[in-house]
Amino acid sequence: MKKRILALVLAGTLLAATGCAKSNGKGSTRNTASAEAANYKASDYVTLGKYNGVTVTLTKTYSDDDKAVKSYENTLIKNASGSYDKDPSQKTVKKDSIVNVDYKGIKDGKAFDGGTDSDVTINVAKNSEAVKGTNYIDGFSKGLVGAKVGSTVSSKVTFPSNYQASGLAGKTVIFQFKVNYICKKVTADTVSTEYLKKNFSVATKKAFFDYAKKSLQKQNKKDKDTEISSLVSDAVVKSSKIKSYPKGLIDSRMASNKAMYKAQYFSDGMTWDDFYKQLNVTEEQFNKIMKNAIKDDLKNELIFSAVAEKEKIKFDQAGYDKYLKNLMTMNSVSDESTFYKKYGSSAAEGKSYLQRMYVVNKALKFCIKNAVVKPKA
Repeated sequence: MKKRILALVLAGTLLAATGCAKSNGKGSTRNTASAEAANYKASDYVTLGKYNGVTVTLTKTYSDDDKAVKSYENTLIKNASGSYDKDPSQKTVKKDSIVNVDYKGIKDGKAFDGGTDSDVTINVAKNSEAVKGTNYIDGFSKGLVGAKVGSTVSSKVTFPSNYQASGLAGKTVIFQFKVNYICKKVTADTVSTEYLKKNFSVATKKAFFDYAKKSLQKQNKKDKDTEISSLVSDAVVKSSKIKSYPKGLIDSRMASNKAMYKAQYFSDGMTWDDFYKQLNVTEEQFNKIMKNAIKDDLKNELIFSAVAEKEKIKFDQAGYDKYLKNLMTMNSVSDESTFYKKYGSSAAEGKSYLQRMYVVNKALKFCIKNAVVKPKA
């Protein structure tokens, strides 16, 4: 919990709402200043540097040649199922086997809740789930050694005394395993058509190559756009200067953020002193962290708001509606009022803030559109 809350404090608010240069993760909550503090003219507080026609150089190469596609095929395979496929040549489970099973846990003659699963790939040597790496209780996979493919074997396993499910803690149960097949490490060169059909709905290696190429091109575009956005944003901010901050805006946003933390993280009877102790920080340290994060946000917000003012970039309802819908979809929120309250102490404040962020986003897009982007040297 400590790391999560501190991450929220340190995370920026501006580009969470712009969705351009920096990302802070799905579902995060952000707050705004009071409506009166937000009514400012950005150009009064900013000396703009170069923002139209900035030159940036990419730090990565976004290739989709055959070599890159082949590498991406292996990435897709790994992400799909841990790079494991059926190996018909192996018939008996060994100590170092990777084996696919269905299993059922039985206690007092009955299957118990959470003890049954199917199509599970187990790393016998590590006693863990082979794809996700989740560890099993001691002895869970030991009984599989020596089992034949297609057979069903049973073994007794004792749960640790401190196991989280009290009904199983310290209890000895029986796990029944049906051995479906033994696995082999699979690559794009050795993958079977059966594996491709199961995981990617394609029937041939040629079709998989085409699928991988389209996926890579899509990912390359997304990654390249993200890098360009970040580079341009950084360049514009670096060349500009904040003269001062609107009066009361920082304090207002700090108060709003604190109200959010209190509502979200304080249990009954919890005090701010308790909260600081939980995070292992002093009140002064916490406030400093929050204030610096807010100032970083405002720096970007003020600069791109000033760009919008200078270029006469205005708010438009149709574009804003699309922007809002996209943000709500990314955050899995369907109700506008609920969503706005994530960005302000009231729905009205949240709406005002996001409308400003929409214009900020348009200003950043203007800078990106007019930037000179050079490939990696």
